[in-house]
Amino acid sequence: MAALRLLGATMLAGTAALAAGCVATEAPAASAPDAAGPTVGRIEASVLSSKPEFVTGGDALVEFRALDGASAANLSVSVNGTPSDAALVVDPATNTVRTRVIGLRDGANTVTATTARGAVGSIELTNYPKDGPVFSGPHMTPYECRTVESGLGEALDENCNAATRYDWFYKATDGDFKPFTPGASTPTDLTPTTTIDGRTVPYIVRVESGVINRSVYRLAVLDDPVTDAFMQDEGWNGRLGVTFGGGCGTKYNQGANTVESVLSDLYLSRGFAFINSTELVNNQHCNQVLQGETLMMLKEHFIETYGVPKWTVGTGGSGGAIQQLGITQMYPGLLDGLQPSLAYPDSSLHTADCGLIENFFRNEGASWPKTKKQAVEGYYVDTCASWERSFVPVMFAENARGCDLSDESLVYNARNNPRGVRCTVQEMRANIYGRDPATGFARKPQDNVGVQYGLKALNDGVITPGEFVLLNENVGGYDIDGKLVAQRVAGDPIAIRNAYRSGLMNSGGGGLANVPILSYRWYTDEISDIHSRERDLSVRARLEKANGRSDNHVIWIAGRTARPTTNAEGEVVDLSSLALDVMTEWLDAMAADDAPLSPDKVAVNKPAGAVDAFWTLEGVKTPAVMDWDMSSPVNQVYPIHLEPRLVAGAPIANDVFKCQLKPIDFSEYEVEFAPSQQRRLERVFPDGVCDWSKPGVEQVALGGAYQKWGASALD
Repeated sequence: MAALRLLGATMLAGTAALAAGCVATEAPAASAPDAAGPTVGRIEASVLSSKPEFVTGGDALVEFRALDGASAANLSVSVNGTPSDAALVVDPATNTVRTRVIGLRDGANTVTATTARGAVGSIELTNYPKDGPVFSGPHMTPYECRTVESGLGEALDENCNAATRYDWFYKATDGDFKPFTPGASTPTDLTPTTTIDGRTVPYIVRVESGVINRSVYRLAVLDDPVTDAFMQDEGWNGRLGVTFGGGCGTKYNQGANTVESVLSDLYLSRGFAFINSTELVNNQHCNQVLQGETLMMLKEHFIETYGVPKWTVGTGGSGGAIQQLGITQMYPGLLDGLQPSLAYPDSSLHTADCGLIENFFRNEGASWPKTKKQAVEGYYVDTCASWERSFVPVMFAENARGCDLSDESLVYNARNNPRGVRCTVQEMRANIYGRDPATGFARKPQDNVGVQYGLKALNDGVITPGEFVLLNENVGGYDIDGKLVAQRVAGDPIAIRNAYRSGLMNSGGGGLANVPILSYRWYTDEISDIHSRERDLSVRARLEKANGRSDNHVIWIAGRTARPTTNAEGEVVDLSSLALDVMTEWLDAMAADDAPLSPDKVAVNKPAGAVDAFWTLEGVKTPAVMDWDMSSPVNQVYPIHLEPRLVAGAPIANDVFKCQLKPIDFSEYEVEFAPSQQRRLERVFPDGVCDWSKPGVEQVALGGAYQKWGASALD
């Protein structure tokens, strides 16, 4: 049966061979070089499943290329000096051998290939446990398992491991996925599917479930267990999709999902392999460093088991968009194309501003009309209230619901349990931000010193000088526990610097310069939803700031009624499906182009459909440049708004945690302040106001790709 075909090392290597169009052969006995003749040729070695310094789980897919007269046909392989009995997959056309070496020890390993004529090639691998950590730093603790809730049975150890299992489903004529039992008679309501490669196959899906890096993953691919063929012979189109979930959470547990959660008809019907993971849901741990590590390990497992994908594409909205953008900036090569919907540039949002402003409107500003409130917030009316309800709690250290522990007595309480675990985003990122040695608490980067809330509203004449002064006198801040305090609060400079250096505050650089990004959304500003569309332009501004261009970035927007709907011609307007069509065309063209990866390669292979556009309320696609021109057609149909920091004068990139300060200059305002008001403002801003023309305090460049934070499993 298909499950058995997956379990042996020989069959695993054979699976990779099928994916590559090669022939699996039995490993020859190790032979000594021909002493009578000279050495012929040379061998180049590479790892296909991961970077050689970041191998995990004790195995790796390695390729040896025979050059300069050497032959791959009679090659032998050893691991740390011991002959390997793993199958060798020979590709005569490229004179290469692939093999899945197993039994790697933690730490340094040497894999060597030798030909009968004495050519030798080797590669050094550093192996880490499948539980990690690799580069994300020490595991968070406490950490509760959720394998039972995920249908995997009781956890086998403290790292929440569980036995790998396989389930089959078929797509029925009524449109539902239903359980399929291998060996049973074929269901009468089984439907076929035709992949993007033009093959029509039974629509049967196998889902592999397991645990990697302490997260529950699901891996789905077309597979008819009745046949002996597998993978591409059965319908896998050679491409891999990864889905990312939303939110921004502070949970001290593994997270749970269901086996059915990975059954995406959009991807599977076209022949994609498709992966999800509880760690790749931002509402778990809100840490793109940990999420990037997990994606690296999941992709490594996929390649070792199924073969090297032609390309890998991400999909997901809101916090799922944050992950795609952040992971790609920090860990280039894991994703080849991005489809961020309802996008934000990162999780380092100025969410706290909305909590402060809403608190002011409940108190000193309670009598302000909605027009004034909206002018200060910048968003559509009441959007700040939505932000406060949704995400201000993730700053609150005593938020037991956010910690999501079965034993709430473990949760921090300033009075009763000062050593308890703290339910804040900075705690999820303590390995990156660092800890205050005096308190042991994770450092916090959020800062609002010098921010002139409501500045544009003042200069536009919507609020009065007196109201502007009152607002800034009383807006206050949040302390380290996430509690409201009367004074502004300064961010920790070490946390700020590390947020930039790590990429958690996304600069738009790193790997983002070399991938297609198709960002799409449904217009939700008008319902006071937090997913306001100005964020797309902040993403673009950061790309342009970092790379000097943004032609790899496409923005689409449609009305909420187009989710999906039909236009006048009866065509379905489904942005997710349309985006995948265009992204497939884009990435296929790039894969066929032998030029080195670069921004120019991305631009040259950009398909005609990859242009900024909006769909009218009637469902008609209309090309349009996305900008701040309020008279443009797209902004007439889908008005764009600001947010509190933009109203306060921040640049569109909105990438400053802590602004540099300048003295108050009352000549710069469009209004006049009375002398008493001037004195009050000077007391509010004793060190000056934000100078947005300068970089932020500690705003440093990305520190590089695949940075290591804290101790790993090998330290």
